[in-house]
Amino acid sequence: MKLSGLMERNSGLDLADGGVVKGDLAQERKEEHGHASAAHVDEKLKIKAKESLHILIQLRAMLVAGVPLLACLRSLIEHAQTPKIAKALQKITRMVEEGHDLSYAFACLPRCYENYVVHLVAAGERAGALDDSLQRCIELLDKQIKLGGKIKGALAYPGFLIILCTVMTVGILVALVPKFEKLLMSRPDQLPGTTKLVLASSSFLRNSPGTAIAIAIALVIGIIVIFKVKTVRKVAFDLASRLPGVGGLIHKAYISRSVNALAMTLESGVPILTGLEHARQISQLPKLQNVWEGASAKVRDGLPMYAALEDADLPPALLQMIIAGESSGSLDSSLRKAGEFLDRETTAALELFTGLLGPATVVLAGALVGFIVISLMTPILQLARFV
Repeated sequence: MKLSGLMERNSGLDLADGGVVKGDLAQERKEEHGHASAAHVDEKLKIKAKESLHILIQLRAMLVAGVPLLACLRSLIEHAQTPKIAKALQKITRMVEEGHDLSYAFACLPRCYENYVVHLVAAGERAGALDDSLQRCIELLDKQIKLGGKIKGALAYPGFLIILCTVMTVGILVALVPKFEKLLMSRPDQLPGTTKLVLASSSFLRNSPGTAIAIAIALVIGIIVIFKVKTVRKVAFDLASRLPGVGGLIHKAYISRSVNALAMTLESGVPILTGLEHARQISQLPKLQNVWEGASAKVRDGLPMYAALEDADLPPALLQMIIAGESSGSLDSSLRKAGEFLDRETTAALELFTGLLGPATVVLAGALVGFIVISLMTPILQLARFV
């Protein structure tokens, strides 16, 4: 399939002029063609990453078997598992029927397919190798889903311990502390600050349960907002990436993602400047985005990639592989090997983090319960000396 709808209609991916990405495909199209194009973009429709991957796998399988693109899309609509998937496929099919490219249809569903999928598919359409570009999209999306699954799995056990510790703490404050309150308040002026804090917390939970529940709900909503709202999530990721331990893991994970994206885009025949833009979009961390943005500016000025990245905070092994790839003229394959190496490094760091997080959570829970017990027992032992 040719890239007529993407190149001849100023879609936002100028591959002919060095591969400079001028902006989001759907957004630029919307700005150029007014309200008619704005109707194409659906920013509310969202499907899960696994559902997007499933669509790409099925679509590629049918294309490899020789089924025409429109027939593939109509078949996928018939076998859609959820109404949202059916709606997304219907929109994609309708736009392809109107003469738009598949990449542009993907670009108009920004919450279903990320920019790197759009650019990879566009490159495949231009080169007449749509099935190959879909395979690269599948590989990259599958890696991201697996990494996300590993991180969620790593946080499941500590999360359970935190919830259990919270329930135990609330139970102690509500049921156990009141039994000691009358004895402790016989000499309130001699109570240490920690004991006063425990007694005040117990009194608050017993006397204002509605307020306590409201605060707990607000905290849960706040956590959900952090993970759902893109702007807030970006700030949270940036702050988390600066923390010791977990920051290194996040940094490695996003370096791995961006390098894999860069390797796959270059293998698809996309120019290096476009590949660097993909890497910047995927990295998400502001610090890492600045690295790729600065490298892109230096490469545009004529510097080789290794020189553009030599002062960046990147693994030395990655820079060595880039040097070897540019020297041998096989930068894409070197970056792929670098991506595999970084994947292993990320997995190893994740396993280490997981191994330490569980015991650390147990220690934290024990420290919290111990704090309450010591706060109660210390004044009781002091009072016993006067008896």
